[in-house]
Amino acid sequence: MRMIRAVAIMLTLTVTITLVGCVSYVDLSDRAIVQAIGIDYLPDKKVYRISMQYFNQSSEGGQNQIDKTQDNVLKSVGEGENIFEAAKNASMLTGKDLLLSENRLIIIGKELRKYKLGDTLEFFVGNYHSHPQAYVAAAEDTAEELLDIRFKEGSTSSQRLANLIHNASVESRNKSTYPYQVMTMLCTSTESAFLPLLTTATLKTDVTIPKETGGGKGNGGGEEQSEDGEKTIILDGGVVFKGGKELCRVDDDGAMAIFFMNDMPSEYSFTVPLGQNAKPSVMLIGVTRSIKATEYNGKVKFDVSFSASGKIGSKGGMKEDEKKAAEKVAEPAERELKRKIESSVIPIAEKGCDVFGLENTLRRCCNRFYRENKDRVGEIIAESEIEVNVNIDIFSQGIGGA
Repeated sequence: MRMIRAVAIMLTLTVTITLVGCVSYVDLSDRAIVQAIGIDYLPDKKVYRISMQYFNQSSEGGQNQIDKTQDNVLKSVGEGENIFEAAKNASMLTGKDLLLSENRLIIIGKELRKYKLGDTLEFFVGNYHSHPQAYVAAAEDTAEELLDIRFKEGSTSSQRLANLIHNASVESRNKSTYPYQVMTMLCTSTESAFLPLLTTATLKTDVTIPKETGGGKGNGGGEEQSEDGEKTIILDGGVVFKGGKELCRVDDDGAMAIFFMNDMPSEYSFTVPLGQNAKPSVMLIGVTRSIKATEYNGKVKFDVSFSASGKIGSKGGMKEDEKKAAEKVAEPAERELKRKIESSVIPIAEKGCDVFGLENTLRRCCNRFYRENKDRVGEIIAESEIEVNVNIDIFSQGIGGA
C-alpha cells in the first residue's frame, strides 16, 4: 500500500514539473501594468485610437516599483481599424506585454458614442485578461485628454477618477457601471444604458500637476496657470444611451434619479428651499424603493414609491429648535425629492429610453400584456404615466419621528 502511494506521489510530481516547464512565464518587470484605457474614434482617419496609461516597472528591486515621484507612469497609444488591432498596436509601442487584469477604468470618447456601445465593450467582456470590475465612464470630449492630466495625490489620473466614481456611488449621486453591467443593460428591448460623465474644469485647486513646457521660466518649467485656477477633472452627471447609441446628457439630478431607480441608496444629502433665506440640508438613510405597473386599455401606469428616514444636517438659517425644524422640513423635503426624480425620469422615459428598469417591472406586473407587446416596449414606456411618491420620516436627536 505504501509503495502504491509513493508511486502515485512521484507520478503527480512528474506531471506537475512537466506542466510548469510548458507554461510561458513573463516576469512582472517585463509587463506594462495598465491602469486606465481611453478609447476614441477618429472619423477623418476612420480608425479607433486607444490610449493606455500604465506603470513602467523597474527591475531594480521593490522600493521604487510604483512611485509617483518617478517618471514610471507612462502612456502608450495605438490606432487600428478595430479596438483589438488598436490595443495590439499600443502594446507593440510599449515593448512589453500588457497586463490588463489591474485595469481600473475604461473611458469612452464623445465621437465613439455615436456608434454601438456594445461593439466597443465586447473587447473587454470577451477578453479574459480584462478586469471584470473596471469602471466604465464617458468623456465630455476625448478620452485621451483626460488621461493626460496628472494629480499630485495619486500616481495616475486613473486612481483619482476611479475614486471620483466610487465616492459618487457611495453617496448615491451617480451610478457606477462595470462592463458586464453595461452589456446587461444593452440587452434590454430598448438597448438603454447609462455612463457617468467625466469632464475637465478650471478650478482654484492645487491637486493637479502643471504640464511641463520644456524650460519655462518663473514657474519651475510648468505651464502658467489661469487666474481662475488649474485644469482638473470632475464628475458631471452622465450620458444616457438608447438603441446602443448616445441619446442625451443628464445633469447631476438626472444621474441621482437613475441611481435611485436602479440601486439601493445608502445615504443621500440635499438642500430643501424653504424661502426667507432658509435652506436646510437633509440627509436620507434607509431608503427603500417600490415600482409597480398597471395596465388598462393598452396604457400603462408606473407607480414609484420611495420611503426613507432622514435627519437635518444643517438648519440653514432656520430659527426653530430641532424638533420643530424636523416637523417643518419633512413635507418640503418630500416635495423637493419628488421634483428632482420626476423632472429627470419623465423626460427620459418620454423618449422611449429605459435606464430605470421599467421593462422588468412591466414583465413582472403585467406579464401577459408584456408578452403581447414585447416588440414595442420603448413605445409603451414613452406613452406611459409615471407617478412618483416620496415619504420621509425626519427625526431629531435620533429619537422617533416628528
